Amino acid sequence: MERDADRTRQSILDAAEDAFARQGFDGTSLQEIGGTAGVSRSTPAYFFGNKNDLYEAVLARVVERAQTAMLGAHAEIDPSQPPEDAVAAYVGAFLDFLANDQAYLRLIQREALAGASRVATLFGPPVEDTIDALTPAAEKAGISPQRLLLDIFALCWYPFAHEHTLLPTLDMTPRDPDFLLEHKEHVVALICGLMRTGGKGRSRK
Repeated sequence: MERDADRTRQSILDAAEDAFARQGFDGTSLQEIGGTAGVSRSTPAYFFGNKNDLYEAVLARVVERAQTAMLGAHAEIDPSQPPEDAVAAYVGAFLDFLANDQAYLRLIQREALAGASRVATLFGPPVEDTIDALTPAAEKAGISPQRLLLDIFALCWYPFAHEHTLLPTLDMTPRDPDFLLEHKEHVVALICGLMRTGGKGRSRK
């Protein structure tokens, strides 16, 4: 019975993640989620209480998924190696994750447009983990790890955030393997170029 309950809970989370990512919080109902998950209309509420709690469970799950994906990159970072190696490891892992997890991207994009995002607190632990991993490289380059992470995040995120706006006009497809490989090299080159200048001319707050 416990195994069945766990399968049902996972089915509801899968259906909710897809619906919230495509339609947003307001455009999704528990009844729709239940139907997609193949359970009764009342089952999602039975497991999660209400739509808000289910939505928060979905956000927590996708943030945890991102954190897990990046742990491999953190493990590859050797403080004794050149800072460029740390950047390459993190950029490669992050771009691969973004290219393969559209639900994460869409949900975080929706939260970014909200007046007060629910993911700000969820981002705390994974961001702290990444700051710790990037600190040796940032210190060698003479910039703050916070600034290094922000630069990496912005350059990696942008093509996927504008996959259906700017990128088509540039004849670029961010999930294309050739684009992905070129973008990894490009982002690493840009970040490492900034690191070699020690972040001169930029705020270090």
